[in-house]
Parts: sequence; C-alpha cells; structure tokens
Amino acid sequence: ITDSKETPIHNAILSKIPIKKKKDILIRRTSRHRSILEVELKTSPSMRIFVNHWKSKSGPESKRIVYAKALVKRLRSLPKASEYIILGDFNSNYNEFKTIKPKHNDTNGVVGLNQILKTSADGKLIRWHTLSNNNKYHYNLWMELPSHARWSHNFFGQKEGIDSIVIPSSLYNDKGWEYQKDSFSVFKPDYLFGKRGELKRWEYKYKKHTGKGYSDHLPIYATFVTGINSNIVEDSIWDKLTSIFSSEKADINLPEINLKKAETINPKISSIEDIIDGNNIEYPIVLKNVQVIFKRRDTAIIKQKHNRRAILLYRCADGLDEDSIYDITVYKKKRYKGLDEIVDLDIDRKVGMRDSESFIKPFSSAMMHDSRYINEVVTGITGTLLKSKIEIDGDKFPIYFKKSAKKPAKGSRIKISMAQIGYYKNHMQLVVWDKNDYKIIE
Repeated sequence: ITDSKETPIHNAILSKIPIKKKKDILIRRTSRHRSILEVELKTSPSMRIFVNHWKSKSGPESKRIVYAKALVKRLRSLPKASEYIILGDFNSNYNEFKTIKPKHNDTNGVVGLNQILKTSADGKLIRWHTLSNNNKYHYNLWMELPSHARWSHNFFGQKEGIDSIVIPSSLYNDKGWEYQKDSFSVFKPDYLFGKRGELKRWEYKYKKHTGKGYSDHLPIYATFVTGINSNIVEDSIWDKLTSIFSSEKADINLPEINLKKAETINPKISSIEDIIDGNNIEYPIVLKNVQVIFKRRDTAIIKQKHNRRAILLYRCADGLDEDSIYDITVYKKKRYKGLDEIVDLDIDRKVGMRDSESFIKPFSSAMMHDSRYINEVVTGITGTLLKSKIEIDGDKFPIYFKKSAKKPAKGSRIKISMAQIGYYKNHMQLVVWDKNDYKIIE
C-alpha cells in the first residue's frame, strides 16, 4: 500500500505471489496527489506492477498529465526490456485523445494516457501488431475487445473504459513473462447490476456504509504467463502454472518452452467478400475505397462497389460519415446469429465523398430469398405489420424494429423509406433502425 499520509485514498495491491519490494512514485511532494504504487514480485523472471489512480475528471487533463509524466520518468530509469504491467483507474477513457471534452482540454489535445504514456501514435491507438515493432509504445488491453464492449464505468449512461491494463512490448517477445493474447475481459456477473442494468454501487446511510453494494467500476482482468507462448497454452502446462500461482512458493520459474511466435504482422489489402467468406480475422485487413451507404448513430453499412456485397459495422462507425468514401483497417469481426459484422476498425484516410443514393436498392420479394442481398439497404417498402412480420403484396417477411425505431402497433400500415436486409437465426429479415426511416399511412 502507498505510504503518503497527505491523501485519504491510497493505492494497494493484493497478491498470492510474495512481493519482493515496493516503492512509492511521488507525483508532487507537497500536495494531496495519490502516489503510484510500484511493486516487484518475487518471481523469476522479475515482474513489476504499477498501480495507478489518477486525478478524477473534476479536474482538467493537466492534472492527469503530471501522473503520466511521473510514471514515464520511472519507466525510463528501468533496465532495457524490463517486464512490467501498468494498471489502475486512469480517469481517462482508453481513447481519451479522441473524446476529450472542452472543459477538460487545457493541454491542446495532449492526453496523459495516450500521448505521454504512448498508447497512441499518429492519431491512432497502438495495436497488437504495432507493439511488436516499436519498443517505445504501450498497448492498452482494451483493444482486445470489440469497440462497443470497451467500458468498465457507466456515468449517467456514458460508458467509458477509464480502468486500464497497459503493457510494453517486452510482454510480447517470447522471453520471460508474456501476456496471454485475448485473455483480457471485464468481470460482470449479474449480482453487480441492479434491476435497471445500473451498477450496484456501495450504499451509504447517515454517512455510514450499509454493507451493501459494490464498486461503481466493473473489475477488469487479464492473464500473464511465463515460460510458455501466450497464444498456445496446453492444459497440462496451464494446470501446473495455476497450481504454482496458488502455492506458497516464492520463486516461479516454469521450464522454458520454445514455441515460435508469428512473425511481424503486416495488414493486407482485401475485400468485403473475403471478410464475409473468411474465418475470424487473425491479421489486420485493409479495405480500400469503402462507401458508407447508411449510418445510424455508431452503426453503419459499407460497400466497395454497387454489384458487390455489403457488411455491417456494428457500433464502431464513430468518425465515419454517410455518403463518404474511406480506406479502413479492420481488426475484428463477429458472427451474430449468423450475420457477419465488423466490430473494430481504424480509419486510415478519407478518400472523398459520393452520394449513396445509387447504392440503395428498390425492394423486391426475391431479395429475401437470396443471401447475396444480406446487409443491403433497400427502399420502397409498403406493407401491413403483423406480430413479428410484415405483409407485402401477399408475402410475409420477418421484420425487426430497433429500440430507437419504436415499433408501431400490430395492424399498422407503414411505408418504409430505408431498411437493412438482415439475418437472424437462419432467416433473412428486414431491420428498421430509426423512427425517421418509416411512416404510418392511413
């Protein structure tokens, strides 16, 4: 635990692994700033952990930058290729440099977590394949998750990933400690949530804790291993590893296992069809000249050519504009109920603008029986709503109204100006995204 007597809140660490030594990284000697806690675990090879709790957003970004600079100063004093984990509540979203509010921006857009700690470069967040080539950068493990899942704190409906685990490239070199790829996640069992989905934070009554509730932050976690490749963990090795971690042994040193890690990953230029037809994305994929033909909030549909396939960008389309053309790099896709969706991307550059009207197809019943039309945006639909279907000229098709679209009453006659042809549980369906995309007719 940190030693400072000037602050009522401290940083601490609980460990089953004995701690060899610890120190406080002082932020300012004459203030109530919380010290950063540095501990060195009694393991072989050595591992350091830096526990942070930076200034809250009641203050501007300059108040958090002093923490970042103090931490970076300490990191620069460590031996080259030292292995360490940086974690804690940074009170900065993982992509704060893109989302910072004017009231916090007293640093001309420079953010402690991103630019000072170098979890970003050239206006983009550091990715896993970038980390392996650049020792000076750090990798925020939030990037392991789809964009929409990157949150651990919900402040009046604003979901943010302000708690982070950040690692250097030395945890990705097949030497000593390694981060186990894709082990990062958020711990969110049902008991941490209230009836309305709110976080069940601790309760006070008459200025005393009632003994009920938990934190207003969800816990995050990740797995780190030593002596084995982080991407391939054999059951017998894993059992041995967890057994050692649970024991009273002071030194942890598994036999060295030589497993070759994939070589430097270079993004490859590909097509939307390759993403739809392929398996999970193991290497970044570059899509050139994609047209945003439809966008509602942070979700969009893109195509590369009129006669080619379309794909949905699920809750990762921030920064993209409808009727615009981009080069993008895709990092993750998922298949939801049979529908392929892109869930994580970077915008490489904006190529230009073009009206999307020619990409919007007039609806015909035949489309609902041809998988090539999945994710197409269609117009000119008039029909009568049934319970979960719409009747169009005697044909009945499944239809789904997103929450923001506010499904009309059964029996309503509606005219839909814009809908997506989706796919759900082995059936093609029409998806209405917004209440402005249709109107009720008499």
